[in-house]
Amino acid sequence: MAQALTILQNNIQLFFQMLEEHLGIALDQSKEYLVASRLAVIARANNFKDHHALIAYLLANPLSVLHHQSFHAMTTNETMFFRDKYPFETLRTTIIPALIAKRRETKTLSIWCAAASTGQEPFSLAILLREHFPELYFWKIQFIATDISDPALTQARNGIYSETEVKRGLSEEQIKRHFKLLPSGQYEISSELKQMIRFESLNLVKEWPVMPKFDLILIRNVLIYFNAETKAKVFRKLRSQLADDGGCLLLGSSESILYDQSFKVQQEDRVSYYCKDLNKETQN
Repeated sequence: MAQALTILQNNIQLFFQMLEEHLGIALDQSKEYLVASRLAVIARANNFKDHHALIAYLLANPLSVLHHQSFHAMTTNETMFFRDKYPFETLRTTIIPALIAKRRETKTLSIWCAAASTGQEPFSLAILLREHFPELYFWKIQFIATDISDPALTQARNGIYSETEVKRGLSEEQIKRHFKLLPSGQYEISSELKQMIRFESLNLVKEWPVMPKFDLILIRNVLIYFNAETKAKVFRKLRSQLADDGGCLLLGSSESILYDQSFKVQQEDRVSYYCKDLNKETQN
């Protein structure tokens, strides 16, 4: 019995290693409880006795759709419209006005929202742009949002949310202005906002596709799940994707890159954000 239990625990640790290799998410023994709760549905749907049998299969077989389903089940897709009000307030009062001033001549703006989940964050930013910066209506805005989860991206592209989802973070006035109530009782975001954003699949720990330089990158509440080495690699790649003349990077409230001297930290009220510092980069 003890030997069997040891094998099951070892398999979970091997599954965690596989998860980290392919998604960058670092989980330890304290998170074992998540495995049973999140893999049970996949195990039942694929006729496995339990999550342990599913994991044993995953470890013994080449990478497949079932592997990716299991990996994605372990990711956290907690999100809401205008999640954490302070970053969006800083975007409204400081970051976006500064970018507009910088790009007024070319009338172009490029934005990337990474780890966008089911779309609430990029749509929140799109709403902010439309409500507070009407002059941008005539600009060329390149707005890309990415995530690793295909089901999350499908919902984001459809732009359809439950009543509970739209009421988390949005006012009644914003719901009326930007959403259409469907016969199903769900809410569909306006075509105008949908057309502002291109949703694409991207794995942050794998090779990235060719992308433009961005004036603004949001990558919030995802890097906390990566180990230090993976996090450092992602930051190096993020830096290379920022516009050379001061592109800005906005992280989650519990994340920072103070140790990386090629970023210049900016503090606004309760929010820290980071700009590319070419002087420091050249010195390094």
